[in-house]
Amino acid sequence: MKYTVLLGEFVIRYPDLPHQGPEPDGDTVKFMPATPALVQALDRPSGGAPGLNSRGISVRLEAIDALETHFQGTHQDLPAANAAREELLRSLGFTNVRFFPDRPNQVESADSDRMPGYVLSNGIDANGRMIGFVFAGTAPYPDGSQVTLADAEADRSANLVLLSGGLVYPAFYSTMPDDLREHIGTVAQAARAAAGPLSLWGRTSAVPDALAPVTGQADLEALLIWPKLFRRLVSYFGTGASDLGGLDAWLRADPVNRDDAVLLPGTGRAGRLHDVLAVHDGGVQLTVWPWELVIQPDPA
Repeated sequence: MKYTVLLGEFVIRYPDLPHQGPEPDGDTVKFMPATPALVQALDRPSGGAPGLNSRGISVRLEAIDALETHFQGTHQDLPAANAAREELLRSLGFTNVRFFPDRPNQVESADSDRMPGYVLSNGIDANGRMIGFVFAGTAPYPDGSQVTLADAEADRSANLVLLSGGLVYPAFYSTMPDDLREHIGTVAQAARAAAGPLSLWGRTSAVPDALAPVTGQADLEALLIWPKLFRRLVSYFGTGASDLGGLDAWLRADPVNRDDAVLLPGTGRAGRLHDVLAVHDGGVQLTVWPWELVIQPDPA
């Protein structure tokens, strides 16, 4: 599977719209492509058009899932979420980045609002974002060229800098090549084993070896859990649910927006998110590790 090389600039602030600019987080950043037509030509596995306009397009970093800094009026552990955001911006060359005190997701100032870089992308997601590996500086390839992403090159991406440091979780989709996914899985496992001082893994719950006690939405902001599961739980408790008793039925009621299609580890058999969740003793946990799951994109 080939990736398209897109040259351009990463953008974190609009000088003419300082209060309406991008909201970078640990796995999403705005990008202005040098050749917008190349974005329009990318695959669209979920059928939606790219959310590209005169100011660029959001890039959702491939293979990782960062803690939510803002999602439906809530967030995950903010020091940890902001640590991932800071590392992403540093990796892309941004310095002295400050956020508005009253708008903590928008950049107030930085040494530069734009930095040159490039993206290796193989498609557009269901939300119109470009999925890709992001790199600072000058690309070793021409704009629009098709390349096979080698393990060593992937390791140099900001994506894997974040993952290897334990600042984000893995999140693998079936659109990523199998051999690359296997390599990145080993990076994630090594990060968990190392569990450095900034690593999420030392406090992670809702995984096979740690139940996450959840009695309501308030608990979610204090827990370190896989962000995809966090988003599902926020939406579930947003319905007025008072406990986890109805989670399984709620997931199954919407196989597109809630009960994500996955390939089950060990068998490759098609399954759903509910197949890899266990609810018991007032808590919830994945029965497999995030790097063992392969998520299917939303259907067109």
